[in-house]
Amino acid sequence: MKKLNEILGTKYPFIQGGMANIATGEFAAACSNAGALGMIATGGWDGDRLRQEIRRAKELTDKPFGVNLMLMSPYADDIAQIILEEDVKVVTTGAGNPGKYIPAWKEKGIKVIPVVAAAVLAKRLERYGVDAIIAEGTESGGHVGEMTTMALVPQVIDAVSVPVVAAGGIAD
Repeated sequence: MKKLNEILGTKYPFIQGGMANIATGEFAAACSNAGALGMIATGGWDGDRLRQEIRRAKELTDKPFGVNLMLMSPYADDIAQIILEEDVKVVTTGAGNPGKYIPAWKEKGIKVIPVVAAAVLAKRLERYGVDAIIAEGTESGGHVGEMTTMALVPQVIDAVSVPVVAAGGIAD
């Protein structure tokens, strides 16, 4: 199995979290330039704002970066299309099932890494051909589910054959 940094094309096997209202194009570029995978968070942004942030990141780095799509967004369909149009290299998704977008993203060569709060969703998404899974418990910024990351990660590892990333961080 490939190492995460080999999949992502980064120096280090770290993915910056898709934190709404914080993870801008500038923030993502700084993380990518430091050797991790920087992520632009879409939060409540519309497609035009996302396009601006992607272009800003491209101005500031030649390293891979990605976009985190919150699937509950009213702009999810538009954002999924912009990800294709702007040649984003990696997509992480949260708060839902990204199945309807995965075929187009994979056809374009985009790495797809959904965030899950349960092993059953990880199994379903693996069938779509995702590149890895992020297991995120309630204390790691998780917006769904009540299971802790320490309990969730081994369950997801046992459920899938793709790499599993343990979400990190401390929430107050």
